[in-house]
Amino acid sequence: MGIGCPIQNHNRSRAGRNLRFIIFKIPIRVVLFKSENKLRFFLVSIIVALSLLGDALLYGVLPARPGEFNVLVWQIGILLGANRLIRLLTNELAGRMVDRLGSEKPLVAAVIIGASITVSYALCRNFWYLLAARILWGGCWSILRVEGYVAALNLATNRNRGKIIAVYQAITRSGAGGGVLIGGFLCDLVGIKPTFLLFSFLSFCGVFLVFPAYRKQNAVIQPTEKGHKAAGKLQVGKTEFSLWLCALTISMTEQMIANLTGRLVADRIAPALPFYLGTASLTGLLLSVRIVGTLLFGPFLGILSDRVGRKYLLLATASLQIIALLLLIMTNHWLLIILSLALHFIAAVGSRLSIYILAGDRAPRENRALFMSRFSTFSDMGTALGPIVGFSLYAALGFSWAALLGLVLMFFTAFIIIRGSLFEK
Repeated sequence: MGIGCPIQNHNRSRAGRNLRFIIFKIPIRVVLFKSENKLRFFLVSIIVALSLLGDALLYGVLPARPGEFNVLVWQIGILLGANRLIRLLTNELAGRMVDRLGSEKPLVAAVIIGASITVSYALCRNFWYLLAARILWGGCWSILRVEGYVAALNLATNRNRGKIIAVYQAITRSGAGGGVLIGGFLCDLVGIKPTFLLFSFLSFCGVFLVFPAYRKQNAVIQPTEKGHKAAGKLQVGKTEFSLWLCALTISMTEQMIANLTGRLVADRIAPALPFYLGTASLTGLLLSVRIVGTLLFGPFLGILSDRVGRKYLLLATASLQIIALLLLIMTNHWLLIILSLALHFIAAVGSRLSIYILAGDRAPRENRALFMSRFSTFSDMGTALGPIVGFSLYAALGFSWAALLGLVLMFFTAFIIIRGSLFEK
């Protein structure tokens, strides 16, 4: 008996450890996620959301407080557009890097470098240093975005692609929303430097989610590999070009208005408010409407697009953007400006979601990553030109002329939607 007890206790101890191991593993791998693709989809979405915190905050505070970064007004557009211009080169390189090295290593590198760039926003007060950081961030975002959308498309089917892409955008936009909303209040409360340092730490925590997302050696995005091997066979016709052109006009209009929101708050809203509210806080509140709209309406709009078709949803949201831009041109009352901005941002959520779902519909399985990279390049053309053209028009002629250009672009988008057969489900 004296000899048996230790053995029995040892067996019980080992059984207890095994039980704890099983209890720990089952909820994560079996109960919550019944497939490897679903687990990877949610973890990569969270990683992307955390990585967006610092970038989103910069869009809120830099236009409202350019003096604290030691930059001039005309330099704001360059800084906010440089990361998008460089992605015209890095999008395809990112896909090839993931194809050659696998998914895990590029994603870890992008998360670590992105967190370091957020630190530079807290410490650098020089235009050229900030410009270098923005260019480097553009390369990081190319990797993060390719990982995210391919993970979503690998999980989706023809019947639920709108819903899956909407859920992905909702998760990732929550990171951007935290950056502009919570970050704006923290900047007014504790300062810009501590806020960026906090967001850098949170972004770095995404590294610890990469390994469970790609814990198997063969967990590589296989469609990417096939896509690059068949890159020369990717067929691009009138339909694909119309899709990419709409991506450019939609993204350019949205980014032009979003990046000028800080100046609009400082010039026309804050001075007319009957109560005091910091410009960074108010800018963060307005920009967060885009994120809140994605979180609240995105999944519903995705399901709606699966049921009624992409064309009708995109046409409706583009029409709402046109109405909002007309109001921004015609009114000077602070409350109407706020309401018009909110309407534009919510409608832009639907337009952006619809165009990405359409890209997923058109992407051939064997060339999926390559198709999405080229689609992203046209979208990046718009997001890069938006801040540059918008701030140039603002500095030379005023906000109304930038809004007028956005109005022309959305009318052109509506024309393509009505005339083209691309948008039939």
